[in-house]
Amino acid sequence: MGDPMAQSGSETVTLELLGARLLALNTEVRDLQQRFAGMEVRLGALETRFSSMEARMGALEGRFGVLEERMTHLIALVVRVAERIGAPSD
Repeated sequence: MGDPMAQSGSETVTLELLGARLLALNTEVRDLQQRFAGMEVRLGALETRFSSMEARMGALEGRFGVLEERMTHLIALVVRVAERIGAPSD
């Protein structure tokens, strides 16, 4: 059984057939709209999660930067103390 719109030349296309086909297409379009709306909501939720992760990673990067700076100052202080007490360098 083929497409109802592709009738042979001897058969006529009725208004009821066109109405039924239009109704079926309308139902399919609504279904697709609902599916895409659902996907849009899910993608929005994922985007929010990734934005939160990005913010957390930025905060961690800032903390590591502060720790790195502190360690650099601490190493410089240890080197100065070692120079003052005359500890041999490696």
